[in-house]
Amino acid sequence: MDAHDLNLDGTGFVITDFVLTQTVAVIRLGCTGSMADCPRCGRPSSRVHSHYTRTIADLPAHDRPVALRLVVRRFRCANPDCPRAIFCERLPDLVAPRARTTDRLTDLHRLVGLALGGEPGARLADRLDIPTSPDTLLRRVKDSEGEPAPAPRFVGIDDWAWRKGRRYGTIVVDLQRGRVIDLLPDRDAATVKAWLTAHPGVELISRDRWSDYAQAAAEAAPGARQVADRWHLLKNLREAIERLFERQSGTIAQALKAAGPVPGPVGDPPTPAAEGRPEAERSGPPPPDDPAPTSPRRQAEQVKRRRRVERFDRVHELHRQGRSVRGIVKELGLSRNAVRRYLRREKCPDWRPGREEPSKLDGHRAWIDRRIAEGCTNAAELHRELTALGHRVSYPTVRRCVTKRLAAAGKPRPRANAAKPPAPPLPSAKRLSFDWVRRREEREAEQQARLEAIRGRDAGLAAALDLADEFAALIRKQSPRALADWLTAGESSGCPELKRFAEGIRRDEAAVRAAVTEPWSNGPVEGHVNRLKLVKRQMFGRAGFALLRARVIHAA
Repeated sequence: MDAHDLNLDGTGFVITDFVLTQTVAVIRLGCTGSMADCPRCGRPSSRVHSHYTRTIADLPAHDRPVALRLVVRRFRCANPDCPRAIFCERLPDLVAPRARTTDRLTDLHRLVGLALGGEPGARLADRLDIPTSPDTLLRRVKDSEGEPAPAPRFVGIDDWAWRKGRRYGTIVVDLQRGRVIDLLPDRDAATVKAWLTAHPGVELISRDRWSDYAQAAAEAAPGARQVADRWHLLKNLREAIERLFERQSGTIAQALKAAGPVPGPVGDPPTPAAEGRPEAERSGPPPPDDPAPTSPRRQAEQVKRRRRVERFDRVHELHRQGRSVRGIVKELGLSRNAVRRYLRREKCPDWRPGREEPSKLDGHRAWIDRRIAEGCTNAAELHRELTALGHRVSYPTVRRCVTKRLAAAGKPRPRANAAKPPAPPLPSAKRLSFDWVRRREEREAEQQARLEAIRGRDAGLAAALDLADEFAALIRKQSPRALADWLTAGESSGCPELKRFAEGIRRDEAAVRAAVTEPWSNGPVEGHVNRLKLVKRQMFGRAGFALLRARVIHAA
């Protein structure tokens, strides 16, 4: 073995000995140069003072970790005025001063740490025969130095959550290069303003509608164009439509009931054979006169529901008496958002209206339906067949699933206490707003039917939705209408939710107009925020800001 085999050419060393053990490969190297430069004054010297052996780790060879034994020399400085009389020769092409690993192994450790972090990276390094500790990997990451980059001209700014609802930071992305430039510890206007002041070449700033970002951009970079993110504009519009649906919940419920049954989130439509039978036969025998006692869990849910209804009625009663939202919050101990949410609705909302919990048999529903169609309706027999196929599931789970699938197929089990399955719940205002914000060609048939039923129920509601559709088309660059014309129509609208939304757009009109005309958006920034979340969760929330910043900025 020679220096060429280990890629040591040009390092000034020659291999003098090689020992291969069961656990490590030990390579002894000797220096070939006759002189060395003093690190203090820079004068070369050939006066050798002494020798010592230095052990450093290198890239693996022969499926084993490699330990290099370097015979390093000490020299006497030839400069009599130099305060450093004796110095050790430097090895800049191989290892840094006082380092325990070669430069190339340090770079490899840094890449592993950037990709995986401390503990996972240490486990992988051990499998790759480059063992090191988790702390060393994290230290390598924090010592990373980024490649020199050109001054950013087009940047995207967005916030990210250290802890959602509690603490936030700011991410800055170069939109031209698609790379993260910096990570800021908070989202205050002063911090963002200081960063923009330190980067005076910024010409365009794409941001969400956070007021502190707009203020910082206006003060620190008055000549830069601000672009409001289109996704956030659609999000704000959807939230306005959700509040509209909450306020008109009674009208919407009447419209959906008049339009017919709404498909539920779980379950399949009845088979054609079941549709042809009489309703009495499909529904099964009537429930017994003495219903089964309510379970303790159901009783607790009913008590919780009654308390919520009482709070809802009390909020409306105080509001009718002229009490302000702040006064109601202080008296009832509710949050301000909860009081406002109650006041927007005509009836108390129910967040769990008969929804089904996920089951282990959701993936076997097609197989169970096929066996039921073949005539096998015995839960015990189906449980034995599933067990024989290697599926670990309990008999009660199979029995409940078979009962529900029989009811969905119009074949309730012949039991004395068989009850008609409850009607699927009406979709919530939030669900309807998400159905609305989707493009028309992407909506499913039942989603489009629900929205058409809502439009046909109330002329004012239909006009508000038409106005919101125009803004959505404007943001998606599918409408020739000018933003100023829409703002005039929105501010004169009879819908308070859209009127408030239009007033907010007016305050940020220049950035919104740029969002309609400029090709830039915060899409790349959102992608890097998702990657940041992944890195943060990989570290289980135990990493500090310096480590997180290094992993996000310097990772390839």
